[in-house]
Amino acid sequence: MDGLYEFNIKSPMGNIKALVKLITSGAILSGYVDVMGKRNEFNNGVVNGNNLSLKGKIAAGMMNIQYTIVGNVQGDVLNLAAQTNMGNFNLQGKKIS
Repeated sequence: MDGLYEFNIKSPMGNIKALVKLITSGAILSGYVDVMGKRNEFNNGVVNGNNLSLKGKIAAGMMNIQYTIVGNVQGDVLNLAAQTNMGNFNLQGKKIS
């Protein structure tokens, strides 16, 4: 599960590239989300086998996007379902390192 995953997110502003770094320590998940030139760290996520959950916020210009994410890792693919204050999204990223 540990590693760096790349996402291409379709948005009204066009395609947005995002990077998600996952770091596990036992059942605890931490890391960061890099999107729109900003790195947003998260801590205290939970890992259970190949499944994960976490909460955090992304500083995006003048607004903050709060999120709750559940997901799983299947091979080199990270599947996420994100609930945010801007809507709900299903995302899929590929491990790049």
